[in-house]
Amino acid sequence: MEFNLFLRTLQRGWWLIALSSFVATTVSLVISYITPPVYQTAARYVVSPNASLFSSSWELLSSLDTLDRRSIVNTYREMIASPSIYERSPEIRKIQSEISNDFDVSVTVIPDTNILRLTVEGPDPRLVVVVAKAIGRDVLAYINELNPIYTLSILEEPQMPTAPVRPQPLENALLAFAFGGMVGLVLAFSREQLQNTLDKLRERSVIDPVTSVYTRVYFERRLLEEITQNPNANFAIGIINLRGLEQVLNVLPEPIFNRVLSTVAHRLKNELRGRDIVGRWGSAQLAVILPATAETAVEPAFKRLQIYLAETVPVDNIGDMSFNPDPCIGATFYVMFDTVDTLIERVQTAVERASAMPQGTVVVLRPPALFPQESVHASLSVEK
Repeated sequence: MEFNLFLRTLQRGWWLIALSSFVATTVSLVISYITPPVYQTAARYVVSPNASLFSSSWELLSSLDTLDRRSIVNTYREMIASPSIYERSPEIRKIQSEISNDFDVSVTVIPDTNILRLTVEGPDPRLVVVVAKAIGRDVLAYINELNPIYTLSILEEPQMPTAPVRPQPLENALLAFAFGGMVGLVLAFSREQLQNTLDKLRERSVIDPVTSVYTRVYFERRLLEEITQNPNANFAIGIINLRGLEQVLNVLPEPIFNRVLSTVAHRLKNELRGRDIVGRWGSAQLAVILPATAETAVEPAFKRLQIYLAETVPVDNIGDMSFNPDPCIGATFYVMFDTVDTLIERVQTAVERASAMPQGTVVVLRPPALFPQESVHASLSVEK
C-alpha cells in the first residue's frame, strides 16, 4: 500500500521533482559562474635538529626526543601562520595591495610527524605560488635565525595550480540536482497529502456518509447545472420517500436504520445509468435526476424503480429479519423557463401526494403545477 502510494505520488508529482531539480541545478551553475575562482597551492616544511651544533650522537638523540613534544612543532606552526612575520616582506605587501589582501594563509601539522603544511589560497594561480614562496623564504630565514637548535627546511616546493579548488561547477551541479530532487520529492508528498486532505473535506461536503450518494446541497447544485448548462434539454427529477423507514425513524436503532437506508441507496445506484444523479434528500428520502429523459419515459422509468426498491431489505447478515422500505415516488420533468425552485416545489408536491396514497405509488406531476390543471398519474405497486 505504501509502495503504491509512493508510485502514485511520483506519477502525479514528477513535474515538481523535475522542476525543483532544474531550478536547483540552474542556480548552482549561475552561482558557480559568477563566483570568482579560488586557487590553492601548498608547501611542506620539516623541523629537524641542527646536527652541526651537537658534538655527540647522544646529544642529537636527546634533541630528537625533545622534538617529539607537540609544543615545539605547534610553536613553529603558529610562527609560520603569523602575519606579523611574513608581512614584513615588501614583495608580499605589494601583492596584498594588488589583490586587496584577498588570499588566505593556513598552516597545519601532519599528524604524528614533524612536518608542517603551508596552504595559500587566492584568486590568481601565479600569485598564490609567489606568496607561498615569499612566506617560506622569509619565515625560514627568521625562524632559523631565532632558534638555531632546530632547523626548518623546505620539503616540498609550492606548485602552480592548474584548476581552481572552488567553485566546482560539475560537483556543485550534481549536488544541487540531488538536493533539488529531494526537495521536489518532499513537495510532491506534501502536495499529495494536502490534496488528500482537501479531497476528504470536499467529499464530506459532497457525499453523504451514510448512503454514499450526494448530499442535498450538492444535489441541488447539480440540478442548477442541468438547467443552466442545458436549458433546452429534457430531464426528469424525482424524490423517493421511503415511507417504511420514515414511520420508524425515531424507533429503529440508528445502526439498523442506516444499514437499511444504505442498502436501498446502493440498489438505486445499481439500477440507474452511469450519468444519472442520486442524492439524499431527507432523513428517509432519496432524490434522482434522470438526464436526457423524454416526458413520455418519465413515468415508466420511475415505476420500474418503485417496483425494484419495494423489495424487502435484510436487516441482519443471517437474513432472518427483513424490512419493507415501502417507497413512494413523486416525479416531474423540466420544461423551458423552469427554475430550481419551481422544479423542487413541483416534485415535493408530487411526493407528498404519493406518500398520502395507501400503497406505494408513483405520482408524476406535469407543469404547470397548479392544482386545477395538474395531471396526476399514479400506479400501485405489488405488495411484497
